[in-house]
Amino acid sequence: MTRKISFCILFFVLIGCGASKSKFIRLKKESVEQTSLYLLRPSRVPLAFWKQTIFISKYSGTFQDSAPAFYAKVVLDDGEYIQLNLEEGYYRLNSRDAEKILFLGKNKTYFVDYFLFNEGFFSFPELYFKELNKETAIEFLIDSSHMDRHENSTD
Repeated sequence: MTRKISFCILFFVLIGCGASKSKFIRLKKESVEQTSLYLLRPSRVPLAFWKQTIFISKYSGTFQDSAPAFYAKVVLDDGEYIQLNLEEGYYRLNSRDAEKILFLGKNKTYFVDYFLFNEGFFSFPELYFKELNKETAIEFLIDSSHMDRHENSTD
């Protein structure tokens, strides 16, 4: 009986080790014509088991003068990031409890953390988008053996 349990544990460990995602290696070079947006979801204990859906919408002009049009839907797992090449303009990031409007300029790189803040074990977490500076974002990206790269990331 002990051998069967040991064999099962070893089998599942080996299967789990084979399922690996690609990791962050380096930042993408800035483009003259486009902007680069990194959406990060660093590993954090609250809600770590659930994937988070983020909707990206683009405004045709300024965000005050036009309604946003759907651009992309991104589902981020815990410890995952995505890099997107976008045109210059105003964008809205929207999740189930958070919203942020950003202006993304040409030839620049922007970093946004999808932040889950939780004060206590039994309290509901607050979700919001937080802009990061380059140094802090790189710390998140290379922390814990590098963040996982989303399958649709363009880097």
